[in-house]
Amino acid sequence: MELSVRFLSAEDELEAVVNQINSAEWDEANDMGLYGAEALRYYLQQQDNLFAVCYLTQESSSVLAGIASARVQSKPYDHERWLYIDEVDAAANLRGRGVGTALMKLLLDFADENDLDEAWLGTEIDNDAANALYRSLDPDQVERFVGYTFELD
Repeated sequence: MELSVRFLSAEDELEAVVNQINSAEWDEANDMGLYGAEALRYYLQQQDNLFAVCYLTQESSSVLAGIASARVQSKPYDHERWLYIDEVDAAANLRGRGVGTALMKLLLDFADENDLDEAWLGTEIDNDAANALYRSLDPDQVERFVGYTFELD
């Protein structure tokens, strides 16, 4: 078993990737809708957006095992740049194989290589698997906070 991770670009064959994403085994822990190639291409064309894929290879076959999205943000003061990690998702049937760790390391390495000041993400307090993953990566700070969602018509 081997994991490989990489960032996608708008020039990649996104239709094939979207088909793999939409046919992967996701569950309620993966809060996502159906992906579309044009929507993903649009996302990737936006400056500073990142989308990563993780494949699990066994013998001669590869299967999409996880995805992650993030974007580089700037603070309105002091030219500080940071990485906001929006989603890290491992396919439900492939969890426990290092998928989330591989995706997180790719994102954190990107932040380090691009001299970003920090990387930040949030997850639900009761998401035990995600919290265990993020704590295993030795974060500098773990915060408790309240999040608010405003559904707009």
